[in-house]
Amino acid sequence: MKPRTGRRAGLAATSALTMAVASGVVGLPAANAAEASGTVTLGGKCLDVTDGSSANGTAIQLFDCNGGTAQQFSWAEDGTVKVLGRCLDVTGGSDASGALVQLYDCAQVNQQKFKYLPDGTIYSAKSGKCVAVQGQVANNSRVGLASCDPKQTTQKWTAESAPGPKYSLSAGAPVEYSNPDDTPAGVFTAKDGRFFYQQAHALYSANDPRRWSFYSGADFDSARLDPISGAVNPANSQDRNDDTTWRCNNSPTGKEATPAPGTTSYAHPNYCDLAGVWVDPDSGDWYGLVHNEFTPRPFGDGMHYDGIDYAVSKDQGKTWSIEDHVITSPYSTKRGDTGQFPNDTYDYGDGDPRLYVDNASGYFYVFYASRVLNKSGGGNIWHQHVARAPIAQKMAPSSWKKWKDGTWESPGTGGEESNIIPSDGNGTGYTTPADEYKPSTGGKAADQVAQGTMPDNSQLTVMNITWNAYLGKYIGTPQNNIAQATDTKSPLHFYATDDLATQKWEDIGSVAENQNASWYRWFLDSETKTTSSVVGKTFRSYCSFYCNTYTGEYADITIEPKSKTDLPASPVSGKAQQIKAANGKSLSLDRGKAQKWKVAGTGDGFYTVTDADGRRLRVADGTKGRAWGAGVSLSKAGAKISATSQWYLQEIVRSPATGGASKATGEYRLVNRHSGLALSLDSKSSGSVATAPQDADSAQLLSFGS
Repeated sequence: MKPRTGRRAGLAATSALTMAVASGVVGLPAANAAEASGTVTLGGKCLDVTDGSSANGTAIQLFDCNGGTAQQFSWAEDGTVKVLGRCLDVTGGSDASGALVQLYDCAQVNQQKFKYLPDGTIYSAKSGKCVAVQGQVANNSRVGLASCDPKQTTQKWTAESAPGPKYSLSAGAPVEYSNPDDTPAGVFTAKDGRFFYQQAHALYSANDPRRWSFYSGADFDSARLDPISGAVNPANSQDRNDDTTWRCNNSPTGKEATPAPGTTSYAHPNYCDLAGVWVDPDSGDWYGLVHNEFTPRPFGDGMHYDGIDYAVSKDQGKTWSIEDHVITSPYSTKRGDTGQFPNDTYDYGDGDPRLYVDNASGYFYVFYASRVLNKSGGGNIWHQHVARAPIAQKMAPSSWKKWKDGTWESPGTGGEESNIIPSDGNGTGYTTPADEYKPSTGGKAADQVAQGTMPDNSQLTVMNITWNAYLGKYIGTPQNNIAQATDTKSPLHFYATDDLATQKWEDIGSVAENQNASWYRWFLDSETKTTSSVVGKTFRSYCSFYCNTYTGEYADITIEPKSKTDLPASPVSGKAQQIKAANGKSLSLDRGKAQKWKVAGTGDGFYTVTDADGRRLRVADGTKGRAWGAGVSLSKAGAKISATSQWYLQEIVRSPATGGASKATGEYRLVNRHSGLALSLDSKSSGSVATAPQDADSAQLLSFGS
């Protein structure tokens, strides 16, 4: 099956003070240690300061390499690039394509933040664009901003003194995946330990299929279509998983939507996909996000509006109730609303959600996209956003807050949102409010991007993420906008961040062996093949449609730091010690006797927990070991290490409600790799040691000591 038609169609100088006010001061000037300097070359020529002048406003150009000081550039950790005692600067703080790079007093403003990326491009942190030669590669050619595209020779630089890549990325050969669909596969485990993944599609024409599909089995490879995929609501025969037409049209969004006018391929007012499932640790009920595509052809064009609702199933996926809106557009989603959209473009709303359940912080995070479209058709400038909600509030609409201007204060329904972009170059990681899309701006979408009145396509658009236990970072893979726009394939890029609360994503490299142009990707732990929440050193990266080799496929990806010092330090000493829970209980499988345990790394980001006799703490194999309340036992001494006896040390963090970096609490959960359940030293029954779904229970919050 191919993605639906609508998706395929949607493929000079001022004073330093003035610039700081216009562009936003991001910090006081930093005193950098002396950095090594060197040339920056492209096409056999060097980046050069015109006439060797250090005056403000002096043009940066290409010129024959001559070894002079005007061609010696140093790269600082604060994102500045220095030459002749001054900094590279984008003239006037402009985001326009073609805005020229000049020399200016260093002022710690966003237009002076740059990063030399692993693919050889030079990224401008304020604009989200890249530095490119303007015109031919020749003496005196100027350099300025352009949409980032590493395939363009005018953007491929060699910077000998810039910090090089910190990571090596490699991929195995693609392996075919036989069930591609119009959403990524959402992986989860039910309370009885059954493994599931979920996909959906809702195609447009009257007789097209519209289904929420569920697959179950021992793991992802063995899973087959589960009978609940054909379940019918006993109270309403029109409401069924294998035909969601009634469900979508009678949902909160469906009731507000209007049908497309005239002859059209859109047969209904709303189309909805279940996209991501979470299992409530209190009840075992299934919760999911619902991606709506509604009110087709709002301005007589070929597209629609987007919005995100949430749904609940209280009978393990057989029937669903779409409850309410959770993330919706900051703009109007009424048909033909020329009051909201008076000129050439409109914003189609918030859609394509990617749910990540971050038990470490206690938040749901949802990465979602919007697009700016031309009313006359086309446009398709993708912007990326993120929202979060406390897990304890079970997706309630009022609990969702969008990431806006560095805080989590904007409401999920109708609130304003920031376009997130890479923070490479020590940037903020988002577009400033003054530079965001504005419906009142004239000109078509591409013209606004070129003029710098609207952000370019975000490199983070439609990003799926996971926690990489080996690297100690969250990693993500977005779609490749340029690949889609040009109907080509490009290397799969990886981004990483230490903290979801601050959303500072940095480019750690790409995988040349794996090229695609897909919307639909997800991660899978290659050891268990049952979780997408946490992975190790080598993991699976999946793709559906426009993949490297097959319509659906995965490849084993390995990310390795070039220096072992970039790996996280172990939080445990490696010596035998007691493991205590916040409720006062200690881990002991020998009733009435305190025990000490050696917690040792496996070299893959996971750990074993071993007693004095060399026996490892483990859960049972298969479904039994994944069921809530599954007991733990000890392996035989010297037994082979398997996923059932591997544990992930999840550091518990607290994130300020409105914004700011997360802070560690000093407590951890031991999360079993096989089941994804946390070790729980239950305070309700003396001596009970079992596993349980991750929540805020003090029986799960552990510390290590003598």
